[in-house]
Amino acid sequence: MEFTTRHFLMAILLLMLSRAPQGSPATPCPACGNTTVPFPLSTTSTCGDQSYKIRCSSGTLIFDTLNNSYPIESIDAKSQRLVIQPAALVQNTCVSTDKVHQGIQLNSTLPFNITSSNTIVYLNCTLTLLQSPLNCSAASACHAYINATASAASCQSGPLCCTYRTGGSSNSYMIRVRDSGCSAYSSFVNLNSAQPVSRWPEPGLEIQWLSPRETVCGSQEDCDSATSTCGPDASSTIGIKRCFCHDGLVWDPIQGVCSKKITCQNPDGCGDSTKKKAIIAGSVCGAGAAIILAIIAFLLYKRNKRIKEAQARLAKEREGILNASNGGRAAKLFSGKEIKKATNDFSNDRLLGVGGYGEVYKGFLQDGTPVAVKCAKLGNAKGIDQVLNEVRILCQVNHRNLVGLLGCCVELEQPILVYEFIENGTLLDHLQGQIPKGRGLLSWTHRLQIARHTAEGLAYLHFMAVPPVYHRDVKSSNILLDINMYAKVSDFGLSRLAQTDMSHISTCAQGTLGYLDPEYYRNYQLTDKSDVYSFGVVLLELLTAQKAIDFNRAPDDVNLAVYVHRMVEEELLVDVIDPVLKNVATTIELETMKAVAFLALGCLEEKRQNRPSMKEVAEEIEYIISIASAKVVE
Repeated sequence: MEFTTRHFLMAILLLMLSRAPQGSPATPCPACGNTTVPFPLSTTSTCGDQSYKIRCSSGTLIFDTLNNSYPIESIDAKSQRLVIQPAALVQNTCVSTDKVHQGIQLNSTLPFNITSSNTIVYLNCTLTLLQSPLNCSAASACHAYINATASAASCQSGPLCCTYRTGGSSNSYMIRVRDSGCSAYSSFVNLNSAQPVSRWPEPGLEIQWLSPRETVCGSQEDCDSATSTCGPDASSTIGIKRCFCHDGLVWDPIQGVCSKKITCQNPDGCGDSTKKKAIIAGSVCGAGAAIILAIIAFLLYKRNKRIKEAQARLAKEREGILNASNGGRAAKLFSGKEIKKATNDFSNDRLLGVGGYGEVYKGFLQDGTPVAVKCAKLGNAKGIDQVLNEVRILCQVNHRNLVGLLGCCVELEQPILVYEFIENGTLLDHLQGQIPKGRGLLSWTHRLQIARHTAEGLAYLHFMAVPPVYHRDVKSSNILLDINMYAKVSDFGLSRLAQTDMSHISTCAQGTLGYLDPEYYRNYQLTDKSDVYSFGVVLLELLTAQKAIDFNRAPDDVNLAVYVHRMVEEELLVDVIDPVLKNVATTIELETMKAVAFLALGCLEEKRQNRPSMKEVAEEIEYIISIASAKVVE
C-alpha cells in the first residue's frame, strides 16, 4: 500500500511539472548547511552549471581560486554576486596568510571576476607604490583602519599603506600580495570611508559571475521537449549543442529555465479600460497636474530667491576674506560683467589651460591690457579655497619674480583671479618641446638666469614677506617665462603663511609627485626647506631637460632626483646633461653645469637641516653665473 501511494504521488508531481508554464528548470544543487545554492552555481557534477563550480565542506560553501580557497560569506542570486572572506593576517605580523599564494588570483578562464564594489586596503607596502595610481597619501582611509583595528596593530610600523577601488571589469581577476608591493591587505564591500572604522562592514571581497548560457546537450533527450530544442551553438567552434528555447519563450539565466515572455506588468490583465474609467482618470490627472504645476512654480520662486540671497551673502563673505589681508594691499574687485566681457563670456578659444583648481582664460581689459583669468571649478570647494588662498597670499607680497595679481571677482558663482598675462608659456613647455624651438632657445645662460629669478622669488617669500610664505608647489609648470625669458613664480593655491611662533605647520601633505619633500610627506611638517627640495628638482630639469617623473625611464629611475643621484654616484654626471647644452658647451660651461648639479643635490638632501636656505641657493647661483660671465669676457 505504501509503495502504491508513493508512486501515485510521484505521478501527480510529474504531471504538475509537465504543465508548469516556465518549463523544466536546470537541476538545482542541495543547500549547503543553511545556505541555498542558486543556479548556476554547482557543488556536485549532477547539479547547476559545471562552469560555475564551488564546494560545500562541512556545511560551509568554499570558493576555489587558482592556488587557494576562501569561505563564501553570502550569495545574491538576483545580482549574480557572492562575497568571500579575505585572508586574515598572520598573528602579530603585518603579513596576510595568503601571501605565499601572492594573494587572491581567480582563474581567468572561468566566468568569475572581481566587482567594482570593493575597496582594497593595502598594508605594509614598499615606497615604490608612491609612483602607482593607488591612494597612498596621508588622507588614505588605510591609516584610520590600521589605528582602529587591533589585528592590524603590527602594520603601524609599516613604511606605507594605500587604498584603491577595484576596477570591476570582466578581466579583473586578482588582488596581488608580494614582497615588491604590499605584504598584507583587507577588502570591504560598498565601503563609505567617511564613516568611523567601527561602522565599516565586515571584511569581504565581492565576486560576480557572468550570466550562464543555455544548458549544454548531447541530444534532444537532454532537453525539456516542451520548452526547448537541442541545437548547434553558432558561437561555438567545437560543435557544442545547447537546449534553445522555443518561440515565445526566453532563457532565464537566474532560474536556469525557459520562461514565457512577459509584456504585461499588470497582474489583473492588460485589457482596454472602459470609457468611464478613461474620463475619471483624465479628470484626476488634469487636476493633479494643475496642482503639481502650481507647487513647482512656487518652489522655483522660493528657490531662486534663496539662491540670490545666498549669492549675495557669499560675495560679501568673500570680499571680507579677501580684504582682511593683515596689512597687505586689498585686492581690486572686478565686476562679473567686466570679467565676462574680458573673456568673451569664457569662450573656448580663449582657454589657456585646465588644472586641478579649474580653468585659465586669456582676456583683455577695457584699456586693452592682456590678462590671465583663473576660475575655480564649479562645485569644487577645494578649488575655491585654493583660489581664495591665492588672493590672500598675493596681497601680502610684491616682487618682480612673482606673478602679479591685478584683482579678483567674487560676484559670480565661482571666485575669479585676474593676473598679468605672461605670454611665453611655462618652463616645462620649453624644456619638453611644447613650444616651437622652445628648448633650443634655452641656452645655458638663459637657464642660469631662470634659476636665479626663481630662487630670488622664493627667497623673497621665505625671508622678506611678513609673515613668511611657503609655496608648497614649486615645479617647472608653475614657472612662467615672458618674451625675454624672465621667470616668474605662479600658482600660490597651495601656499601657506607661516606663523611667527611656529617652526613648522602640521598639515596634510600636498604637492606634486616628483617634487614633494619626502620628510614633509612623512612628518607633515612644512618649512621653507620643503620649497628648497622642490627647487632642487627644478634645477635638475633645467640641467637635463627631463621630466621629474617619467615612466619611460628604467623602473628604478622613474624619479628624476633618484636617477641623477645614482648617475653621480657612478661618476656619470655628464651623461645626464641635456645634449642641447652638452654638445656646444665649453670646458668652463661644463664645470658650471656640474656646479648646478651638485647644488641641486644639496637641495635634495634627505634631512632638511642639511639643505641650504633659498637665500643661500640664490647666492650660489649668482656665484655660478659670475663664473660663466667671466668666461664670456675672456
